[in-house]
Amino acid sequence: MDQVTRDAALRRRPRLTRVQVVAFSILSWLIVFGVVPVEIARRGRRVGWRGGRPSLFNRLGAVVLGLGVSGLAWCLVAHYEPGETVRVSLAPEKLIGTGPYRLTRNPMYLSEEMTLIGWALYFGSPSLSAWVAAMAAAMRFAVGREEKTLEDRFGEAWKEYAAAVPRWL
Repeated sequence: MDQVTRDAALRRRPRLTRVQVVAFSILSWLIVFGVVPVEIARRGRRVGWRGGRPSLFNRLGAVVLGLGVSGLAWCLVAHYEPGETVRVSLAPEKLIGTGPYRLTRNPMYLSEEMTLIGWALYFGSPSLSAWVAAMAAAMRFAVGREEKTLEDRFGEAWKEYAAAVPRWL
């Protein structure tokens, strides 16, 4: 499919308001990065816990978790302008280089992974740690595909951005 055909198909997709996209994102994140990790951790053993309570080291996981959640919030603020509508599509409409995107090309993935690492540390869960590693591998794969899409879509602007901003940190 050539670029003109892709652009025409993209224009036909319905648009959602910023509020709808943010609400969907938050709900999705609550499930994938909240409910799922907690349920995985509840079913296995907990390293570092004493008397049913997390140790100081485990509690440091809450700090990492908080940083991850804060990063996701920062991404949402940077990602969508007030009043903006967003096409229902995985193809990006614009290249973002502000907010957390000026520090790393993948702040959402980093924040999501920090959230998961925070849960794994807090619960001291080997099962959750294995899931976190699997998610990291999946995210790394996704980044490669996304970067190819961004290069195809934004060309020289993407190349300049990628040269100036590190993939991770």
